[in-house]
Amino acid sequence: MMDLLLATRNQHKAREFAQLLGPGFALRDLTSEHDLPEILETGRTFEENVTIKAIAISKILPDEIVIADDSGLEVDALAGAPGIFSARYAGESVSDRRNVEKLLCELQDATERSARFRCVIALAKNGELITTVAGEIAGAITKSPRGENGFGYDPVFIPQGFEETFAELPSETKNAISHRAKAVGELVRYFNTARPSARK
Repeated sequence: MMDLLLATRNQHKAREFAQLLGPGFALRDLTSEHDLPEILETGRTFEENVTIKAIAISKILPDEIVIADDSGLEVDALAGAPGIFSARYAGESVSDRRNVEKLLCELQDATERSARFRCVIALAKNGELITTVAGEIAGAITKSPRGENGFGYDPVFIPQGFEETFAELPSETKNAISHRAKAVGELVRYFNTARPSARK
């Protein structure tokens, strides 16, 4: 059993990660870590931000194997926005609903609605980056929210090859095809092939 610390307090994300990792991994999140300072993600890309977060937390909590993820939605008609600002697209500490409303407002007259979800995961220990992995899924943005499952932009994203939004799909289906599923799959493959020294 490998113990991993997920650098988030987002319970939706923690549950999804636990499901995706499956047996063989014991995952905990930052919910019980009350004294952590705020980690400023000042990077310009998903890769830079996850690296900053994973390294910073692994310095504060030595001997933990830390995984940090950054993911977001890139919309072609918006030149890749919201991108790294996906979680705060409509402002700091706003609801998912507000972010979705802003996105749909900006796409109100757009005929080109292609988009992709991207996820990048960084693995670090004792202040050193071990590796990064990534996954993405292409799709399109709906004209109105649909479905009750998931979180974030799930109600307005239709993955390629489907007619349902992420929020309309069963979690098992989403977890098999999502950007995060692909990135976690790469992470699991890394652990399965890494030398023993890299797993410690």
